[in-house]
Amino acid sequence: MPARLKRGGSRATVSENIRELVHDWEKDGTIGNARPETKDEAVKQAVAIALGESRRTARGKSKPPPPPAGTASAKKEKAARRKG
Repeated sequence: MPARLKRGGSRATVSENIRELVHDWEKDGTIGNARPETKDEAVKQAVAIALGESRRTARGKSKPPPPPAGTASAKKEKAARRKG
């Protein structure tokens, strides 16, 4: 199960996100779509993901993922876009 990363760019938030990503790697062997073989590779991947997320949130461009296709909320979103 993917880690739910905290939003924010502070050092503490980034460190917590790295810790969470490495913990998830220890449980299931994946970080995002990557499957690092060693803990060193997993930490490097986690750092890249956590810093990228902090940059995105610092610019205010972090949005929740879109709802799955076919759900009621996805249909509402599509209808709202049509209205304008």
